[in-house]
Amino acid sequence: MSKKPKKLDYLFRIYSLARAFGRRKVAVVFLFALVQGVSQVAGVTSIFPFLALASNPEEFKSSKLGVQILERLPEWGDSELLLASGLLAIFLLLLTNIINIGAEISRNRYAQQFGHWLRCALLERIINHPYDYFFNQNSSRLIKIITGDVFTFTNGVFLPLLDTIARVLIVLFLTLTLFLVNPVIALGATAIFGIFYFVIFFSLRGVRKRTSDGALNASRGTIKETQQLLNGIKPIKAQDSEAFFFDRFKAHSKQMADLMSWVNVYGNVPRYLIEPLAFGGLVVVAMILHNRGGDFTAILPSLAVMALAGYRMMPAMQAIYSQLNQLTTMRYAFEEVNEEFFREPPLQAPAISRPPGSDITWGKSLKLEEVCYSYPGTPNNIVANVSLELKKGSSVGVIGPSGSGKSTIADLIMGILVPSSGQITIDGDALTPDNVSSWRKHVAYVPQEAFLIDDSIAANVAFGVEPDEIDLPHLEEVCRKAQILDLIKNKLEDGFETIVGERGIRLSGGQRQRIGLARALYRNPSLLVLDEATSALDDETESNVVSAIESLKGDITLLVVTHRLTSVRNCDLWWSVEDGQLNVLTSLSGDLIEQHTAHKAKA
Repeated sequence: MSKKPKKLDYLFRIYSLARAFGRRKVAVVFLFALVQGVSQVAGVTSIFPFLALASNPEEFKSSKLGVQILERLPEWGDSELLLASGLLAIFLLLLTNIINIGAEISRNRYAQQFGHWLRCALLERIINHPYDYFFNQNSSRLIKIITGDVFTFTNGVFLPLLDTIARVLIVLFLTLTLFLVNPVIALGATAIFGIFYFVIFFSLRGVRKRTSDGALNASRGTIKETQQLLNGIKPIKAQDSEAFFFDRFKAHSKQMADLMSWVNVYGNVPRYLIEPLAFGGLVVVAMILHNRGGDFTAILPSLAVMALAGYRMMPAMQAIYSQLNQLTTMRYAFEEVNEEFFREPPLQAPAISRPPGSDITWGKSLKLEEVCYSYPGTPNNIVANVSLELKKGSSVGVIGPSGSGKSTIADLIMGILVPSSGQITIDGDALTPDNVSSWRKHVAYVPQEAFLIDDSIAANVAFGVEPDEIDLPHLEEVCRKAQILDLIKNKLEDGFETIVGERGIRLSGGQRQRIGLARALYRNPSLLVLDEATSALDDETESNVVSAIESLKGDITLLVVTHRLTSVRNCDLWWSVEDGQLNVLTSLSGDLIEQHTAHKAKA
């Protein structure tokens, strides 16, 4: 199979995206463009009868066209014919412009709806990739694609492409009209103007590619440096490094400004050269026709039609050039969007659109059977041939040095990671993409640093629940168990409606962590996973929270991943993890405590 030319491949890939949005919608837009092109011919040619009657009524009435028209009309005099032809020309020109407006509205609405659909489709695909997909992704790049690149592609590539197609049809139909009036002049004008635009467009291809490549680097850098500067504002201020990070942002921003300042210049340069060329051509045509001995009044209608056709064609041709220049310069945005949209599909079906799968019921135990896991792009297993059983209602402490695989085992149990080999079963049923969503409803998770949204405390505890559906008594109960209720009710003026700020910046680390604990308890989970969840708490608060959690033993299965052995002293058993290998312990010996204390001190 022959390989498509690069330009055609570019257009085909854009069409592939549009086809995914809906073939019928594409067809409607093209139909509007076709009607717009035909209407331009009707509008331009409508002035011919009026001008012919105005310049030489008798000659027009005796012409073949005049005879055909008069046969269908009443016995009108010259004045009535002139008025009727003038009104018809006005009506058709008005109708043409109304069609132009309708076609433009159609293209713009279609392009913006397509952009909305593409943003949603991209975000849905991204968030439903397996968790380990994000290990090799920079969040600033993904944010840039979903917001900035989709906007740039929609308005800088896709919409100009739709406009270009419509204007190409207009130029073709108007060129055909000129051929009917004077084939030689039409052919000459098409060749001259076509070559003029082609030469300029071709000569700037290297500049456009450099601009597109540079804009890609600059846009990535601008978003990345902004996110890093704002997310790390506290340590950056502490080290007085604001100027360093600001200068890095400024360099990318200046690069983008320098590149984009030339895009419109490249697109508009031909317009300043083509207008005198076009008018000069019209003067030459008029002089040639006149010097051939033709009566000026006889050539006036044809000359006027050519002038009006040229008047309509020149902006269309300039717009075609300008838009082609823009959509090739902004190609970087399409490449980013296209790459992410057609990336290998997620291993699991999108949760948002997934049909209901089989429900997981957990009555006895969860098992890992010869489970291995390695991070993407790494040859070695972080978890190697682990087999274990987690009985419902038990409490298990997972201990081991940093990097040993403790958190990875917890992620596998929660269904966040998919084993590289082996399987996970729940009461004998394999955990699969079809039922993993059901399993996660049984699980609550508290990480080392609780993730908080910029909303109220109530919204952060009842995470993902609409405000009018929050169970207030239950909200208070879980906050009491997490040792945060007194602070909320007695020390915060707005109580549960207190806004915590971005990433909970208005709260202390310990307060954020206790809200994270309350959130986990609000779900009424069957399995509560705590991954270093008490590491940010002081000794007294940790002791109170651990006591509250331990009071749930028997009702909730506890999986506690920690370096602090005081958090797991009262568990039923312990999993000791080191180098991806797991050993089950039935007691915490003094030697083991000393060993983990030494690991902690070394870390």
